[in-house]
Amino acid sequence: MLTICIIDDEKNSREVLQLLIKENHPDINIAGMAPNIKEGILLIEQKRPDIIFLDIEMPGGNGFQLVKQLEEPVPEIIFCTAYDQYAIKAIECSAIAYLLKPVSPKKLADAIGKAKIKTPALQHNLQMNILEEQLNPEKTPTRFIINTAEDIKIIKFDEVVCCIAESNYTKVHLADGGKIVASKTLKEFENILHQPNFFRIHHSYLINMNFIKRISKADGCMVELSNGINLDVAKTRKADLLGNISKM
Repeated sequence: MLTICIIDDEKNSREVLQLLIKENHPDINIAGMAPNIKEGILLIEQKRPDIIFLDIEMPGGNGFQLVKQLEEPVPEIIFCTAYDQYAIKAIECSAIAYLLKPVSPKKLADAIGKAKIKTPALQHNLQMNILEEQLNPEKTPTRFIINTAEDIKIIKFDEVVCCIAESNYTKVHLADGGKIVASKTLKEFENILHQPNFFRIHHSYLINMNFIKRISKADGCMVELSNGINLDVAKTRKADLLGNISKM
């Protein structure tokens, strides 16, 4: 039986999550709950849970600071947070599971399913390094992680040519000609690739403007990228695209 701990300063959030787990995941034992970082660390040291559900903003520090203090073996971490674009982007870049409040039963089940697959220590350390890089205001982030069915890939931002939506998946095209199919939506990649040179030209296309080879304004608008891919630009995005190009 898996053992978990819940660390969240909001009493209602702790209780809701506890209820959802008890009702939908009887194979999971809730070993304890804590309202802050200090008590959370003590709880983890005492109970040695398999998974921790961790809020981000709490009295006395944030969840990221707690993670840095954990000793091996580090439990799987599922961040629980109200929507914060900056924090979500950092978490997505490091491929760590998270839940947005209010937590839905389906999203909870998905996150637990991912956490049940124990992350190798090397991957966990890499995830934490990239998370820390994303959150450091003195550094410009340079890379992110994509988890695929076969492996974990470390991708540099400047290697991404474009991202193309395919249903609930996204195909990422790289500068070396490689392609990665990821189980993330294009919106999630828009959060991750939140840099000035990335621009969403269409509801299905996100491009790196550094790889634009040509812009055709005949019959609407189309961009040709350096890898030979041609993509339509939505009418509502044409003026913004041309404006952004002129600033580069």
